[in-house]
Amino acid sequence: MDTIEELSRYELLVLREIRLNGRAFDEATLRRLLDDELVSYSAGALELTGKGRRLLVRGSPALWDVAS
Repeated sequence: MDTIEELSRYELLVLREIRLNGRAFDEATLRRLLDDELVSYSAGALELTGKGRRLLVRGSPALWDVAS
């Protein structure tokens, strides 16, 4: 995973869940994010790495609900 274009909306949602709650609802996606060094496990909780935070911020518009 090298660019934001490779993160799906679903992967961005998992990153957001980890950022908000320190956990993920999808273990398979979590493993991919850990392998790509977007997430780390520390002190019993999941945390976004610097790379994970940057991708979440850059991908945030993809999470906005434009149907409002």
